Amino acid sequence: MKKLFLLTLFAVILSASSSFAQRVVMYETFESSGFNMDSLPSGWLKFNEDGGDPNYPFCVWSVRDSGTVFPGVNALLSSQAYQSRRSISIAWRAGAPIANDWVYTDSMTIQMGDSLMFWALFGQPVGINFGGLIDTFQVYFSQLNAPGAADVHIATLRSNDSDNVWTQFKFSLNQFAGQTGYIAFRYWMNTSVDGLRVNIDDVWVGNRAAVNISQIGSNVPTSFALNQNYPNPFNPKTIIRFDIAKATNVNLVVYNSLGQVVRELVNGMKSAGTYEAEFDASSLASGTYFYRLTTDDFTETKKMLLVK
Repeated sequence: MKKLFLLTLFAVILSASSSFAQRVVMYETFESSGFNMDSLPSGWLKFNEDGGDPNYPFCVWSVRDSGTVFPGVNALLSSQAYQSRRSISIAWRAGAPIANDWVYTDSMTIQMGDSLMFWALFGQPVGINFGGLIDTFQVYFSQLNAPGAADVHIATLRSNDSDNVWTQFKFSLNQFAGQTGYIAFRYWMNTSVDGLRVNIDDVWVGNRAAVNISQIGSNVPTSFALNQNYPNPFNPKTIIRFDIAKATNVNLVVYNSLGQVVRELVNGMKSAGTYEAEFDASSLASGTYFYRLTTDDFTETKKMLLVK
């Protein structure tokens, strides 16, 4: 199940050319959220600044299943999700003649190097022609989770005139480093002229950077194995070596003594081989930690001790 992570964790993605670690501040996929009364993830808020259309009160920002038909909107423009079942969406019936609807994420603290990424589908989709109608929406960062002077404009996004597809957008948040605040999406349209619907999915805030993970030698292990970290005890870095007997999905996660995830070191497909991943616990307190290797055919957990 995809989850919203409000804690800072690290993930490693090893491709043919490079490895990445992710500092994940927020990752909202909407798959397990939006089932409460306001149909939003926990901590999110929406504001209907246009007063709404009393005939269509349910066309505002909400998490919906893919294929949900908006009241008063052509069924060909139903809500859509990017790669799964649910997304957050809004339709042009949200306001008349002007739609001015905001949705704010939960709070987060931004660090230098952080970015905002999300997928969006808006405007006329492929193969459907509604006379060239377009959609726009805006992206903001705000230190308050309500519309007002604290909102700092990041971008205004405009759909193509036709044949729109799911598109990923990415924006640097460096100008907000050191600030605690909220990401806001604003649907602001003259719905008497334009407007169809906006779908947003997989909203991610964090930082990607190179990470120290490497394959050791070219021999193919005969079995899966998770070795004891070394050094152990350690301060603040240690090496975790593991053997992969055949190509498989690999997940290597570090937990504290309460069973909470503190790092996700590896998460992705790996070919057969022996690997080493460096675990840097500079930001963690002394204590006992556990690391677990999970593949399609193997699971093992070991204990390590951080002494500062």
